[in-house]
Amino acid sequence: MWRRDELKELAKHHLKDKYWIAFVVSLIVSILGTGSNIFSWRYTFHQNNTNQSYNFHDFFSTQGWQSFFNANPFRGYEYGIFTGAFIFIAILAICAAALGLAYRIFVGPVISAGGMRWFSRSRESVAVPSVGQVFSLFRNGCYLKTVGSLLWMNLFLFLWGLLAAIPVIAGLVWGGIQMAYSGLFSRYALNSGNWEAFFDQNVWSLVGASLIVVFGSLLCGIPVIIKSYSYRMTPWIIADNPKIGYKRALKLSMALTQNQKGEMFILDLSFLGWFLLGLLCCGVGILFVIPYYQAVQAELYARLRQDAADRGICTMEELGYTRMGSTGGL
Repeated sequence: MWRRDELKELAKHHLKDKYWIAFVVSLIVSILGTGSNIFSWRYTFHQNNTNQSYNFHDFFSTQGWQSFFNANPFRGYEYGIFTGAFIFIAILAICAAALGLAYRIFVGPVISAGGMRWFSRSRESVAVPSVGQVFSLFRNGCYLKTVGSLLWMNLFLFLWGLLAAIPVIAGLVWGGIQMAYSGLFSRYALNSGNWEAFFDQNVWSLVGASLIVVFGSLLCGIPVIIKSYSYRMTPWIIADNPKIGYKRALKLSMALTQNQKGEMFILDLSFLGWFLLGLLCCGVGILFVIPYYQAVQAELYARLRQDAADRGICTMEELGYTRMGSTGGL
């Protein structure tokens, strides 16, 4: 059985004289491992010698549509320019979304797993691993296996995450039913001058729908959280042996985390103060906490991995390690 304080002490020991390299690794993973891009589009056209600038988001508001139709009927040169610009922006938005999705599938997760590989190798050797370890899973024979395994893991997490959408749908249905009933009741209440009944009916309808969404999402979110901890070690396993296959990696992760998820959750909570302190430093301080957090996660994975090997659930050779010498050392 592992202890939180023990893992943290080991992490500090293995980060000694390596922290700033670990910081660079964490920074690379934070920037390149997310694959998030922000695109802002703006369209400007001229009408009656007046320069009018329309924000693409504001255009889809009711006033945006009305001002456009008032100034630009479905005819003339300006409508042609707008239509062409609209189609061009729509194509760019679709391409940007497709590229963002491709990045999140084929690049971001591989870099994140490479960062985990660096932290694993860092604790296993006295020498400081090369930062190139972050990109080591892009090698031939590793890349496609890594992408496929992480894609399956994220797909399963996404499907589990759909549970949280059930209360939202239920709340919308409840709200729709209540609105239909409230419409009839409110008409009667207003005609009879009963403003208190009108207010109570609408407020309680809103409160009921909100309670369904909030508490239902919390309850349905519990299985999602449990599954996220069950799959937590999958990227670490793949970082050790990218060729292990997604089925084995997921199954092994669930075996490693069996009866450990509660302690893992408490371990994450123990970093809450550090992350809040990082937020107080304009959010930049979080970047300095991540290397420590990842080092602790590496210690946790190493402990769970060794326990699984001792129990015969897996072998170190299956995870890519080679037995050295005849005395049984790895």
